[in-house]
Amino acid sequence: MKKYTTSFLLLFSFLLFSQEKDTILTRLQKEVENAIVDTSKVKAMLELGEYQLKRDFDKAEGSFVEALNLIKGKSEEYYKPFLAAIYVQMGVVNRRKANYPEAISYYIKALRFYEEEKNASKIASVFHNMALVYRYQKDHRKAIENYKKAIVLKEKVKDTQGLGAVYNMLGVSYRQNKQLDSALICYQKAEKLFTAIDSKEDLHGVYGNLGALYGFQGKYDQSIPLKKANLKYYKKIGKRLSICVEYYNIYQDYRRMKNWKNALVYADSSLQVALEEGFRERILVAYRSKSISYANMGNYREAHENYRIYKKYNDTIFNIKNAKKIQSLELNYKFQKEKQADSLQFIREKREVELIAKTESSKKKLYFILLIITLIAAGSIAFLIRRNYKHRARIARAEHENERIRLDQEISNKEESIKRLIADNSMRLAFKEELLDKIKNEVDTKPENISKSLQSLTAQLKRQITTERKLSGLQEKIDQVNKDFDQRLQELYPELTKGEREVCALLRLNLSIKEIMTIRNVSSDSVKSMRRRIRKKMNVPSETELEKFIQELV
Repeated sequence: MKKYTTSFLLLFSFLLFSQEKDTILTRLQKEVENAIVDTSKVKAMLELGEYQLKRDFDKAEGSFVEALNLIKGKSEEYYKPFLAAIYVQMGVVNRRKANYPEAISYYIKALRFYEEEKNASKIASVFHNMALVYRYQKDHRKAIENYKKAIVLKEKVKDTQGLGAVYNMLGVSYRQNKQLDSALICYQKAEKLFTAIDSKEDLHGVYGNLGALYGFQGKYDQSIPLKKANLKYYKKIGKRLSICVEYYNIYQDYRRMKNWKNALVYADSSLQVALEEGFRERILVAYRSKSISYANMGNYREAHENYRIYKKYNDTIFNIKNAKKIQSLELNYKFQKEKQADSLQFIREKREVELIAKTESSKKKLYFILLIITLIAAGSIAFLIRRNYKHRARIARAEHENERIRLDQEISNKEESIKRLIADNSMRLAFKEELLDKIKNEVDTKPENISKSLQSLTAQLKRQITTERKLSGLQEKIDQVNKDFDQRLQELYPELTKGEREVCALLRLNLSIKEIMTIRNVSSDSVKSMRRRIRKKMNVPSETELEKFIQELV
């Protein structure tokens, strides 16, 4: 009982679906019959033909041809969009009949109109349809090229369904070109897009192509159930071309599995649908499939007969003449497009020249006035800059000269002070020597004179202490004057020792060997030896005085 209930529900659903289809068909047919104005009638015929295209190919073609004849020769602008739409559908009809040159011809006519209108969505659809023709012609390079053009435009206009359809067909071209990874990526993108808009029919199209891919990879446990489910769905909605293709896809799996009996059944089913609908390209494929199946089953007579019919169709569809026609149509389209572009460019250039000629005189006057103003302004600015530069240069020179004079005076004063201190120090030393001699002499004198001598020595020592206080800052003065000079020596002659630099500083003050000997508390020979080392390290020529060479360093 449960089994009969399920069957009844399925039958009831099918009847409801069929009734819904009949309702749509009846409504479209009535719209065609009741239309009075030609534009309304053409619009209704287009809708009816598009609906029938998936279900009754011959009637669909009849609707498109009737619509084309109705407006053929009419030049009014409002007919042109309808004419372009009919061209696209006639391209579809001829493509399915394997009249590929005629299909390309119709597509190019539609493409010209949509390019003039700059209708990106329609242009993308035409590229998509042209890609299908190239795919059937096995020109996968051109097919992929046109699919990619369509994708760019579909993304631009955000046509989700159209973009999914292009990715789905691009995957087929990649698969037939044995680029399986690229094919799978395209199918996945198409599935994601169709899922987003819940388009069941389009999703089944993707599943069918995925099944074909799995079959090509030998995953028959995945491909055959998927293809049979698709076949069931297409039978349910009456989509004849998809039914024909799905029969062939199932044949392909059985052929690869070498199950020739089942392969022949599905090839024959595909052929019957193709013959009923007039799908020439599918008829060709079906006869070839049957020939292969019969040959592997050992029935060579039937194999030869089917191959003969296949060859006949193949010679009419895929021949050099058709290829040349398509190439001629492509070249003519490109030539016309370039010619039109050149014409538009010439008109634009002519208008630009006229506009330039009209404004040239006023521009010249304006440029001349601007030039005079610019020259005057530039001259004034140059004069002011030059005057300011000279003034600042004079101030800088004056400041530099004053600073030099001040420094020279300061150095001169300090040098004089140091020389005086050195002279006093020399006197102090002489006094000490004299005092030492007196002390020695007084020791030998009579006792009664010792007290008087000590008083005299005490007075002299007090005077000497006063003198030494004056000389206590001598080394500090020398360090202050020669601070910068010592840094200069370290930069120029880093091999000089600290003692040698100190001697150089004293030589710079033009002190004698005796004075240097006294200040540094060394012997005369030691000072002379140091002078020789300094002359060698500083590479002073023998004919040049060391003191003069050192004084000229700053």
